[in-house]
Amino acid sequence: MTNDNINLPKLSCPFPERISPYANDVHHHTLEWVKHFRLVTNEKAFERLRLSKFGRLAARAYPDAALDRLEIISDWNTWLFVIDDQCDESGLGKHPDRLLALHGRCIEILSGYSTKPNDTPLIHALHDIYCRLLPLASNSWVLRFAKSAAEYFEATFWEAQNRYHGRWPATDSYMLMRPFSGGLFTDIELIEIAENINMSCLARAHPRLMKLTALTNNVVCWSNDIISLRKEKAHGDMHNMVLVLQRERNISLQEALDFVKNLIDTQIQQFLILEKELPEFADVCDQDVKKYVSILRSWMRGNLDWAHESGRYKASQDVNQSISQRTFALCSE
Repeated sequence: MTNDNINLPKLSCPFPERISPYANDVHHHTLEWVKHFRLVTNEKAFERLRLSKFGRLAARAYPDAALDRLEIISDWNTWLFVIDDQCDESGLGKHPDRLLALHGRCIEILSGYSTKPNDTPLIHALHDIYCRLLPLASNSWVLRFAKSAAEYFEATFWEAQNRYHGRWPATDSYMLMRPFSGGLFTDIELIEIAENINMSCLARAHPRLMKLTALTNNVVCWSNDIISLRKEKAHGDMHNMVLVLQRERNISLQEALDFVKNLIDTQIQQFLILEKELPEFADVCDQDVKKYVSILRSWMRGNLDWAHESGRYKASQDVNQSISQRTFALCSE
């Protein structure tokens, strides 16, 4: 089945739309930050980045964050998207050895190493983010963030190996790695920075809260697999849940799309049930947990709202039709 013959399923999310009052400020800050570190090398790439509106993604996902914290988060997400684009467009994502060297240097930076004169703009930009995070974070948080980043690097290296060898991942393998390749666990760690909270080890390790986190990650990543389908097909990238399912089950692209949409709906329903079953924690801890869960909701809804307004996936010209108008009308507290 060709791209022209598919109907993207309608994605919806039963949480209210929220956005930071700093959304435009953060958007413009991040564009200036990108220019300062020369993360893109030509006007066409910069214009594409401007139209992507990554600052507004951060503003939707963390609507209550202070401006300085939101700027750091926006810069981090933009850094992730820039490195993702470099993997697609410069061929970096098809050369595991080159990618491994870059990842190794990134991990050094997130472990406290200084920059070197011959470091790339990506490394200098990452060092800037790290230095701005340090005054806001505990030592244990910095270690957790670095671990989540390392898991992201490991997952993208796995993808690069698949591309290099022309190897399609099995569905089980893809579902295992997708939560890490999306980088969302780093953003989930950033909830504590955004909300200025310090989650207790007990709360963070609670099985129900861990499950809510995993459900959120699945909803965001699998939704992106639907939204970005044409973009990834155009780049010949097999790392998309829809394409993996289509190939493994020998079904049509439409059937695979509908199957992934049903998976997403199931994850959201599980989230709605499970959040009602969260136990009460001690006073301050309970408030922190409520803030944490609120941002999980904001991420699921905000990701769709951002995709609706962003130019990142507009090449498909059907992103907007894939996001149900129910998303914008359905608001449940």
